[in-house]
Amino acid sequence: MTITFSDLVKIYRQSEFIENSDKAVFCSNSGEDYTLLKRLASEEYEEETAIEILSETVAVGKTVELKLRQPQFKLGRLFDNFEALIKGDMGQLHSPISQSEYFIKADKIYSGDAEKPDYYHYYEQVKQFVQQLNSMAAYVDNVNKKLVFFSKKNFELSIAINQQVETFSQSLKALTDKEIQILQGFSAWLNDEKTSSHIDAKKSILAFVFSDILQPGATIIDVLHQIVQIDKAVQKQFALYMENFSYEKFVKKLTENSEKFITKVNDSISKILPQFLGLPFLTAIPTALKSGDNWLVYIALCFYCAMCYLGLSYQKQMLDNIADDVEQFEVKGKIPDALQSDWENDKHKINELLKKQRKLYWLLLISVFLCFCYGFTKFCLQLHVIEIHCS
Repeated sequence: MTITFSDLVKIYRQSEFIENSDKAVFCSNSGEDYTLLKRLASEEYEEETAIEILSETVAVGKTVELKLRQPQFKLGRLFDNFEALIKGDMGQLHSPISQSEYFIKADKIYSGDAEKPDYYHYYEQVKQFVQQLNSMAAYVDNVNKKLVFFSKKNFELSIAINQQVETFSQSLKALTDKEIQILQGFSAWLNDEKTSSHIDAKKSILAFVFSDILQPGATIIDVLHQIVQIDKAVQKQFALYMENFSYEKFVKKLTENSEKFITKVNDSISKILPQFLGLPFLTAIPTALKSGDNWLVYIALCFYCAMCYLGLSYQKQMLDNIADDVEQFEVKGKIPDALQSDWENDKHKINELLKKQRKLYWLLLISVFLCFCYGFTKFCLQLHVIEIHCS
């Protein structure tokens, strides 16, 4: 039958541990507990559980002396106190002990407990924060347990707390809910996918703030003590960076849109200008031919004028659409105040081009109308629909 760490926890919870010793005294009023104890201490499981019964008699309600040593790691970990957990766990950033099951003798806390003292939860948050810092560091000195950050000022942050476990533990227990919330927000910002494209800037800002606020030789304990100031400074620096980034991005966007509007305006009427070059040619053909079939040329001229009119109407609609796009860009583009004057200049240029293109439109429209009238009149005269009598 397979045993689990939760089986060992049942024994640990009902044992009184002797300080600075691997010995304990077990007592329970449940026969099942004594049965479980005998099974865990049997030759079959003793090597795994590291539970040894020292008393000669094991009976329900009787005190039993035990030797409780560290079980095999595949089952879980047994620590004397909270500080022992920190010391063992913080030394293994890449394979943290706290990810596996554990039991704390002094507090009788099991890793699977739903309710624990706040500082246990705080420790988990701090550990995640340290792991985030580890990913943000330019270089990790595993030998000296330091995170190296590069910016205009390089900074080394020590995460070696083996010599300061008690201080670290007291710092955790002294944290307030507000500071933990800030720490959680800071961790979330470090790992925010929405700003992942700015990761280099975030690393640089982090290094700059650390070097500006913390003293050389600072440790993760110093970061916890000044987390409020550090978070405030980092968010301020990043906000300035994003403002500058957005400004540069909008300058590019403004330039591209202005060029796009100007190109569209220039292309609108200009695209159909070659069609109008045929009007004088068609108008002159009948005079050059001087034949009786000139009515065919006149009807062709009328159809050609109709085609030119339809092309003009389409391009006029394009001009109106461009004017609407310009207005919409100004309303919805949220142009920064610093770029407002540049946009006004570009808008003036675009509107001037729109006016000139509209004038060209009306000029071409009048030309088409006159050519159509000329062709239609000549057509009617050729077919004697209209006769002119001289008196």
